[in-house]
Amino acid sequence: MTSTPRPVLLAALGVLAEGVVGVVVTVLMATAGVGFAVWGFVLLLALGLGVVAVLLLRGERGARGPALVAQLLTIGCAFYAAVPSQRPEWGYPIIIAAAGVLYGLLCAPARAWAQQ
Repeated sequence: MTSTPRPVLLAALGVLAEGVVGVVVTVLMATAGVGFAVWGFVLLLALGLGVVAVLLLRGERGARGPALVAQLLTIGCAFYAAVPSQRPEWGYPIIIAAAGVLYGLLCAPARAWAQQ
């Protein structure tokens, strides 16, 4: 069994950062009076990202798929923030971060590791 490639570990740290940001956003939403249904859903997503990140850091190949899906959804939401919502200062940095995580999960060493 080979060790987890460096790009995957860096991508896992990116996914973990997304989970932490999700928890912070949840706290801000809850204190701002947003309804439980909304902030509870965001909290579940954030905790799910945290679990996926920990599994990737432990070398679990099965966590790669959920991480990929999360990045694709993140890019779609960030595009919506950047272009139709006219908030490029929010959308473009998120797109760049999610693209970096995608690269870490899809580069040649990551693909070779996933196929073992």
